[in-house]
Amino acid sequence: MRLSYGSARLLGLINSGPPLKMETIYAMFGQSCLFNCAYCTQARESKSSEEFLSRISWPHFEMGEIISAIERSNEIKRICLQVVSSARAKEEAFEFIDKLRVDIPISASVRISRFEEAKEWFDHGIDRIGMATDVVNEKMFELYRGGSLKRHIGLIEEVAKKYPSKVTTHLIVGLGESEREAVEFLQKMHDFKVSVGLFAFTPMKGTKLENLKRPDLDSYRRIQIAAYLLKNDLSNLSLFEFENGRIISFGYDISNIPFSAFKTSGCPNCTRPYYNERPGKEMYNFFEVS
Repeated sequence: MRLSYGSARLLGLINSGPPLKMETIYAMFGQSCLFNCAYCTQARESKSSEEFLSRISWPHFEMGEIISAIERSNEIKRICLQVVSSARAKEEAFEFIDKLRVDIPISASVRISRFEEAKEWFDHGIDRIGMATDVVNEKMFELYRGGSLKRHIGLIEEVAKKYPSKVTTHLIVGLGESEREAVEFLQKMHDFKVSVGLFAFTPMKGTKLENLKRPDLDSYRRIQIAAYLLKNDLSNLSLFEFENGRIISFGYDISNIPFSAFKTSGCPNCTRPYYNERPGKEMYNFFEVS
């Protein structure tokens, strides 16, 4: 199995690189996905190195070595499993869960197509399930990710009704959506009691979208503010104003928006350091360095 570089650094399995303030350990199971998302390094037709997911490298370790390191640590508040849709990935993730002997909440980010698959993960002891949406424009969803956005949202709703406040989804800003479409999606997820992790599209060499530009930072900031207001019931979709799909009013005085609105979002205790950012470059999601 594999760990994100930052997770391996935190656990002392790697000694190089800056120490990062992380409360979540990120582990990955499987590689070379059966699906073919145009923006993903693990996509079926991706020419990217299989060592990467987004712009993060994921070195290999023995499962027992990772479990021992986790059990020795007193800093970890969550374990996040990134499960690539490939042979035996689910079985290996279940084996990891079964062998772990510490009471730490586990999130699993996994692509499912039926409610029964979500139930199987919850029955196996996870605390939260991640059902990535990524693309929130209907046509671009079909083109970049494959399948029906409407059906996908319906499945999220079905799982969220059975497991309230136990579902997370992802929105990647910069994949053809308008700001209005992003806010509409955020409002719908809030209504479902689903947490949303915001990502900024990051072009990765070897993917189909390697030449697509990153989203405008000002637009990303507006969507972050919208997400914060909706999550905290300080505004709602009916109070927003848009012009040509762009937010022009939030229905709330944003002059005192806290810095926390611009930090990494998703499951509790999520940091995902450098998923969107290169060291020294502009920050989309902020995180802390130890």
